[in-house]
Amino acid sequence: MGAARIAQSGFGRDARFAMCQPPACPRPSAKSLPAPASTPVAVVPTPARVPIAQDALPLTPTASRTSPQAAPSEVIEDPPPLRVVVHFGFGRSDLDVAGRDALDLAAAQPLPVRRVLIAGRTDSVGPAASNQALAQARAEAVQRYLTARHSHVLAAAEVRVQSQGACCYAAANDSASGRAANRRVEVIFERDGGAL
Repeated sequence: MGAARIAQSGFGRDARFAMCQPPACPRPSAKSLPAPASTPVAVVPTPARVPIAQDALPLTPTASRTSPQAAPSEVIEDPPPLRVVVHFGFGRSDLDVAGRDALDLAAAQPLPVRRVLIAGRTDSVGPAASNQALAQARAEAVQRYLTARHSHVLAAAEVRVQSQGACCYAAANDSASGRAANRRVEVIFERDGGAL
């Protein structure tokens, strides 16, 4: 672990600063500006530690003594993707109340969404072709709901819909609870932290 450091979250008037301990500190994203090779750090001594000389110059900066300051590099990181899992009944592709509520809650998040991945899944019961069609129908049901109820979220987002019936199980298919966990659609919302 490294030493604790101050990390910035947000930018402009919404910027917040907090202490963090690596590796939990924010990491630069593809949108981050590179930091200058050496950034001067101003250290202001506290009066309790350093005696003030009687003939010290005033600390008021003047035009002749002020050097141009380097613009601080802002590290704006996108928040982690928001992942929502919507479950379905056996052989069903219609959204229930719990599924609609989960999608409504995710769509109500304040940050703009730049990419949405909707992935339909099934359990292992039944023929592969039927499971593939069911996985696709589940993913399309979620896409239709988001488009109808939350078009503002998808308006500027890249939306990808995929389905795989015999893939990516969340649990073993040897129990009823495991099969129920596998009958799902996973929705991943990749969000923007804001423009620079």
